[in-house]
Amino acid sequence: MKTVPRFLFSTAVLAAFLCAAAGLRGQSAHWDPPGGSLPVGEVSSLQLVFDDCTPDTTPVPPKVDGLTFENQGQSNNISIINGTFSRTVSVTFGVLLSKQQDVVIPAFSISTNKGSAQVAAAHFSPAGATVGSGISLGEAAAAKMTASSASVWAGEVFDLKYTIDVGEGYYPNWARGTFDWDPSPLVIEDWTQPEPYETQDSGVRKGLSYHTRAIAPSAGLITLNPTSQIVNLSVGVAGFGFFQQRQYQQFSVPGAAPAIVVRPLPPSPDGFEGAVGEFKISSKVVPTSVKVGDPITWTVELSGSGNWPAIRGLPSREAPADFQVVQPKPKRTQPTGKLFEGTLSEDVVLVPTGPGTFELPPMNFTYFDPKADAYKVIVAPGGSVTVDPAAPAATSGPSAPASVPTISLASLASETKAPELPASGLGDPLASTGSAPEPIAVNAVVLACAVPAALLILFWGVLAYRLARANDPLNPQRDAHRRAAASLLALRIAPSKARAPFLLAWQRDSALLWGITHAAPPADTLDDPEWSALWSEADRSLYSTDSLLPTDWVARADAALAKKILRPSSASRLFLPKNLFPFLALALAFAHGSRLAAADGASAYQSGDFAAAEKAWSAQVSADPLDWSARHNLSLALAQQDRWAEAAAQASAAFVQNPSDPATRWQMALACDKAGFIPEPLDVLNQPGPLGSLARLESPGGWQRTGAVAVATAAAALALLLLRAYGSLRRRWVAPAALAVLVAALLASAAAWVGYRAYGITSDARAVVVWRAGQLRSIPTEADVSQKTTTLPAGSTALADKEFLGWIRLSFPNGETGWVLRSEATYLWGAPAN
Repeated sequence: MKTVPRFLFSTAVLAAFLCAAAGLRGQSAHWDPPGGSLPVGEVSSLQLVFDDCTPDTTPVPPKVDGLTFENQGQSNNISIINGTFSRTVSVTFGVLLSKQQDVVIPAFSISTNKGSAQVAAAHFSPAGATVGSGISLGEAAAAKMTASSASVWAGEVFDLKYTIDVGEGYYPNWARGTFDWDPSPLVIEDWTQPEPYETQDSGVRKGLSYHTRAIAPSAGLITLNPTSQIVNLSVGVAGFGFFQQRQYQQFSVPGAAPAIVVRPLPPSPDGFEGAVGEFKISSKVVPTSVKVGDPITWTVELSGSGNWPAIRGLPSREAPADFQVVQPKPKRTQPTGKLFEGTLSEDVVLVPTGPGTFELPPMNFTYFDPKADAYKVIVAPGGSVTVDPAAPAATSGPSAPASVPTISLASLASETKAPELPASGLGDPLASTGSAPEPIAVNAVVLACAVPAALLILFWGVLAYRLARANDPLNPQRDAHRRAAASLLALRIAPSKARAPFLLAWQRDSALLWGITHAAPPADTLDDPEWSALWSEADRSLYSTDSLLPTDWVARADAALAKKILRPSSASRLFLPKNLFPFLALALAFAHGSRLAAADGASAYQSGDFAAAEKAWSAQVSADPLDWSARHNLSLALAQQDRWAEAAAQASAAFVQNPSDPATRWQMALACDKAGFIPEPLDVLNQPGPLGSLARLESPGGWQRTGAVAVATAAAALALLLLRAYGSLRRRWVAPAALAVLVAALLASAAAWVGYRAYGITSDARAVVVWRAGQLRSIPTEADVSQKTTTLPAGSTALADKEFLGWIRLSFPNGETGWVLRSEATYLWGAPAN
């Protein structure tokens, strides 16, 4: 009798051990693909796959020289094969190999919900990037940097030109048109705005050109660093006829950089302090006739073009011994963005201590002129100063010393430093200012003008009715009734050995149906004898050695369930105060919650906890998708984590919702620049010009409302004119005033129409921006089935008209439709229509 329990105990222990071992074997993380090749200069996708576990935080791969990672989102996949349940979490990274070299992603560990998972190392070799049908990236696009001269003097200002061009048929999308380049060891000015560029070297190629100026501080042979620019190139066309749409792929175009010979300056004469360029100098003494004790200002000003960052100050000056000298105050001024143009002035205050005529000596400034290949000296003339005796009242004190040694101003001249322009950076979070006006359909605008009160009452009644149904206390029992019916249906077809889970589900829902709160109720707690008998038979099948269930059990359970009828929800619940008047309380709670969320996000952002700030602002955006300031702040938090693609999408939404705020325009330009894409037509709206300036005055919803008010005003003006024409209004001022109002209303209507149309597809409440490059699928699944897929570049803008189990269907202006994962797109306004 003791052998059997001991055997059962050993079997249970062994089973538990095997289950634990199986669980340990199932938890893993790996790269997909685990190795192979990566195209140099082409943005590729690499997935970090977690099997039967979920990462605790956003994974951050180890840093690898020459390999750039960008987190593009996370997806979940659940599968049941032959009764085996498995789940994988895939984190997709956009990777860019920028060097022609092998790279190894080192092994690393990451914390998951089931403990630490070890990710094995992955080795990748370089491969050539191709554009479209096998054309190499070098043939499709090329970039280079050239200097105005292959040989320059150390400190000489010379011109740099950067060009990028693309062959015909690739229809490039330049995004913000900026490129990455490390200028060291050069010192350069800001690059100019890109200009159209065309070359006929190997066929017609068009692109952009940039210009700047630079200096090389030290002599030697310098090979400039290579450049890199993100460009979206067309790799094909999808669709037919009028519905064709170009497909784009993102590439990093490398640029060749020249070698420059920097010659050392010839042996310098006395007085040379490193200035190279073209300069002029002037001097002024004011006043030239004073009394003893009155101040004199001696100003010397140096101006010109040259290596201003190396010029620390003016040469020293000497003053006669009969003057007291006040500390000079050097002042440097330079035009905005001009690092090699400037003016340096120095004012010396002299106070004479005795009468007489004094000569201020001239000052020499020595510099090297690279155009003349020689040193030059320019002279700031001195001046003659006449000092008269002071008034008698001023001479009653002790006299000045008879002789004062000559004072050198070399020790008084302070070094001046060239001002440094601030680098482009992120702004500060914005305080919450309310929601943006959401775009609405034209017929909705008409109805809103005609029957706003009726729509509000109807909307209020619908929400109250839905809330009344949601608050019905019998809802849990109704849900239990439906689930119990489903369990009985499954029991009809389940084999004997697989019935246990369905019986347990039936018991759990039956307990809810009868209002029993006991965790494991006995059969006699059910008031109905028929249900009690069914419960006892289910217990015997579950927990006794005889697991057979009576053959008619399911039929009797179905009959008993059919008799258990719950009363329907009462319509009178609609008029309960908590259902009829919930909106004021909800609005107050939401406003308070919004302020708390905004405060929490700003506090976390200022303390450097950008992940917590992202979480707070994400919750605020989920609660109110039209809160443009929360969208803007969320973009800042994502940018601080180098998630530029997501930041660009949220910044685009903030810009569309409130384009008149300079902060939203700045953040969208910066984020889109870093992400390498800008949604159309926002690239046009963000540029200077009359159309962009007009459109940015209002959001699409604001222009709709402006147009509706303008139309109503025009109608009122026409009504006044009709009344005047028929003689009902005889005052003379009515007609001119009505005409003026009519003209103003028509102009406002035209402006509203132009401004609204300028936003294009983004003016639709269903508009989304796809921030992660991927595939547009014909059916909503990632399974390996035969289906049509189309390359979908990052920055694509479309309408989301349907949602299905984490997927959304996109509709493009050319008529093409397809499905993408919900996590790969950002809604500019609100949720999609189901």
